[in-house]
Amino acid sequence: MSEIYVYLILLVLAVIILNSNFSLGAKPITQNQTENLSVIEHLTQYTSKQKNYRRTPRNFSSFGYAVHGRIVEEDVFLDYKFPLIGSKEAQFTMKLNSKITSDTVSKFGCKTSCFARESESVYKLQTTDHDFLSKNMNCDGFYFFGFGKNEFGINYNDIIALSDEVNYTVARFIEFELQKLGKDTYENRVRAALHFVQFIPYGVPDFDEGKDAYFGLALPHESLAISYSDCDSKSTMFAGILHHLISEQNIVLVDCIIEGQGHMITGVAGVYFPGQYVTHQGKDFLLIETTTPITLENQPSNRFQEISVISIKQQ
Repeated sequence: MSEIYVYLILLVLAVIILNSNFSLGAKPITQNQTENLSVIEHLTQYTSKQKNYRRTPRNFSSFGYAVHGRIVEEDVFLDYKFPLIGSKEAQFTMKLNSKITSDTVSKFGCKTSCFARESESVYKLQTTDHDFLSKNMNCDGFYFFGFGKNEFGINYNDIIALSDEVNYTVARFIEFELQKLGKDTYENRVRAALHFVQFIPYGVPDFDEGKDAYFGLALPHESLAISYSDCDSKSTMFAGILHHLISEQNIVLVDCIIEGQGHMITGVAGVYFPGQYVTHQGKDFLLIETTTPITLENQPSNRFQEISVISIKQQ
């Protein structure tokens, strides 16, 4: 066989491997986006909904850390080194199963007959039929109560409950690591959980496909596997992890406006640093930015406007 034919065969094989979920044993997945895609698509291969993970996330930014995946048959092992507290880093690893993860991912989403994109970042109700929306939207992580402000959208408490496998695993890891250091305090639990979500690369997910819409939210399973996440995805993950570490009565999710754009942050009571606070049910909650590494001591002041508080329900 001539050298040119051998070269062409090798080239074809390389293209097939790079564009499939093929894996040689437990080959580590690097930060390369194509390889991260193979991990998330492997984990969600059995989903009942349409999802497109291949669009480039908007406003992508990395902070020196990333999640890596190792595909082993039906499972994926996710490895993530992140700053725990102070100068101490922690190496977190968890296993996700493809069939279980696919089932979880299939429980979130909304049909475009109810709620669909009007532009790059704007979604709107597609009908004024109250009965239709109540029947078809109040499932799979979305809600519909009426036509006024905050009367429809993502049910974030459902998302927290749906993601409990991941949230609980992360929380127990943080608790164990802090106990090993002799640093297991309320403040350090908040700090370590915050670092876990802040140092995941930032990017706005766009997973809509066909008749299924997701309002730019990535579940924690997806955020870790694809190694990026945005404000509501990170804030919901942070709240979900925290509710296994502190009382859910000390945690709120906060919809707000920042520089004219919709935004989501997390409020935590019982930590006292300079910053912006909101009072809710008799408690003062520090408003914490989850999208980028900002320490508890340096949270922004007077930056968040038109604040709407979402209480975290007991799971």
